[in-house]
Amino acid sequence: MQPLLRAHASQGEIDRRQADEVIAGLTEAGFFRLLKPNRFGGYLTDVRTVLGVTEALGTADGSAAWLVGLGATAAWLTAHSSPRAQHEVFGTDPNARIAGSAHPAPVRWVEGGLVVSGRWGYASGSPHATWAAIAVVVEGDAGQSPEPYMCLVPASEVRLEDTWHVVGMRGTGSNTWAADDLFVPEHRLISMSAVDSEMAGAAVEPQYRLPFAPLATLALVGPLLGLGQAALSLVIAAAPGKGMHHTFFARQSDSVGVQVQIAEAALALQTARLHAYDIADGLDRTAAEGRSLTYDERARIRARCGYAAQQVLEAIHVLVNVHGAATFAESNPLQRYWRDANTAARHAGFDAVVGYEVLGKALLGVQERVSPMV
Repeated sequence: MQPLLRAHASQGEIDRRQADEVIAGLTEAGFFRLLKPNRFGGYLTDVRTVLGVTEALGTADGSAAWLVGLGATAAWLTAHSSPRAQHEVFGTDPNARIAGSAHPAPVRWVEGGLVVSGRWGYASGSPHATWAAIAVVVEGDAGQSPEPYMCLVPASEVRLEDTWHVVGMRGTGSNTWAADDLFVPEHRLISMSAVDSEMAGAAVEPQYRLPFAPLATLALVGPLLGLGQAALSLVIAAAPGKGMHHTFFARQSDSVGVQVQIAEAALALQTARLHAYDIADGLDRTAAEGRSLTYDERARIRARCGYAAQQVLEAIHVLVNVHGAATFAESNPLQRYWRDANTAARHAGFDAVVGYEVLGKALLGVQERVSPMV
């Protein structure tokens, strides 16, 4: 897939969405079947495999890899819906593409379901989606907390607003779903509280017993790892033939300063990979053992994902300094890696300061919660 993704990456930036050829290629390769139930023709693989696939795709195009990672998470979440909803989404289309948005809107109950109006931004992959997954919050009775749900809606039943005008990850097509007085039948509601409760442990497949937040966050680390590796490979390949202006070095590779910086970047990326794959292996073990992650374990994962993202950014920062002003030529893919990584790493799930606070409170036994995504 990498040659196809590289060939269309620039056009994807111009169009602010993936090329039809890329979506067709990813679909034919089976990448939109990741974490879908086997009974619907899906590939219910382990978490490490999803991380590895998205990293490999990310070395060619971070935006395409992002869609695969998010698609796998959306498929995993849909597997927690009612049997009827699963059949509607996957029954006739094992390659169904689900573009979700976690920005909640208020709703009202009616007979048989909910009526919802709102706008849901950052719906990555929405231009090619067959289904939308939109977040809502149902207000509880007096003294009860609001209940969050995800609603599964055919893409044909919502509007798509062209709002994705950004400088990085442009190819994700993360536009905005919109709807007015949309009816969502009750069988297409997914209770997010139930997904992360002991009820999820009743699932036959061990992968579906995992908590949502760690799985969803880790699925987005792979594209970042791929972008970091692509940047490292480019700078290493260029160094033996690239001069250093205002020095006596004929080649960058002759400079001890360059050698040290290349080593620093490589080690930062390796640090990020060690964290990411250790988390993946830990999640796979947890699923196989049929146990639940403790809050402290989840807090550590949240912090480590943010830390890994920061290590990738640090590596790319060093590599851009090594490569110099040539980085910013529009024809140089390094500037795209730099923009994409800096955009992707600002996803709320990677907010390192929040992650560190979550972990620090857990280590100190402070009961205050600062994020629902742990």
